[in-house]
Amino acid sequence: MIKIKKIAILTTHSFGYINFLIEELERMEGVDLKFINIDAIPFKYSNFFSRILNFFLKILFLPSLKDRNKTVFIKNALQSQRLYDQILIIRPDKLERKSLYFLRQNSVRMITYLFDGIENFKDQKKTLSYFDTVYSYDKVDVENYKFEFITNYIYDTQIEKVPITSTVFNITSFDARFPFLEKLATYFSVNKISFHFIVKKDKMFEHDTIEIIQNYLSIADVKKKMACSSVLVDIQKENQQGLSFRIFEALGYQKKIITNNQDVVNYDFYNPNNIYVISETNYTIPFSFFDSEYLEIDPLIRNKYTLKSWISKVFLID
Repeated sequence: MIKIKKIAILTTHSFGYINFLIEELERMEGVDLKFINIDAIPFKYSNFFSRILNFFLKILFLPSLKDRNKTVFIKNALQSQRLYDQILIIRPDKLERKSLYFLRQNSVRMITYLFDGIENFKDQKKTLSYFDTVYSYDKVDVENYKFEFITNYIYDTQIEKVPITSTVFNITSFDARFPFLEKLATYFSVNKISFHFIVKKDKMFEHDTIEIIQNYLSIADVKKKMACSSVLVDIQKENQQGLSFRIFEALGYQKKIITNNQDVVNYDFYNPNNIYVISETNYTIPFSFFDSEYLEIDPLIRNKYTLKSWISKVFLID
């Protein structure tokens, strides 16, 4: 008889990356899963005075009415006669202490995964004491805070074989990385290397070489655009040493990738034929990188970074 493992996952919007994790766990016979999207918890002000109250709560740095509502929702959703074997929280800084305390009291093992540098979301530091294990993909944070190291994962490996319409592809949000992306766009234009760069920004503006959009594309739509490109571009954020999901999309879909993450050369799947490392001061890329075929990675190495391997380590499921 299979022993049922009771698991809860609470996370903010994650561009669909967590959906693959949820779907994989739901397919497992021995898992009883409860999933809460923190960003989707319904909330509305009861009246005008509640808006005024919420304003003063924020001024006093007290939990907002929305945060208090999250706690009530979570308590109602996760009330159970039996403790959860594991509770995973992503972005614990989005929950008030009452929520974290409740979850801690109702779990045998409570864990969090930080898939961004902790300096980018510093309030997470205030939550660390609630967890039995803090997983991080950032080697610097692992060293500084004694976290447990784990990379992001290959969430998908199947991609449609379609004609290549642009050699290089990148999609990202508008932030401090944008000027570097502009430099790359200019470089590819001058060297007549076809590319398609998409940047999500709340306020639209016209750009000569980069497509600006207001709404996030779904992973399915991004996947279609990756399919018709042979090389992906990854530009890491400031205060980020870990490998982004873009690296693992390239690994899963067997696409070449250009990245400014200098640490990628230290991973066992690194191959200079498939991965070209640049910097903001040196982004000259030999034409041979674009002309040569992708070299397949040893399946034993590649399998270490699959979602199933990630689940096995984090949730202790064989």
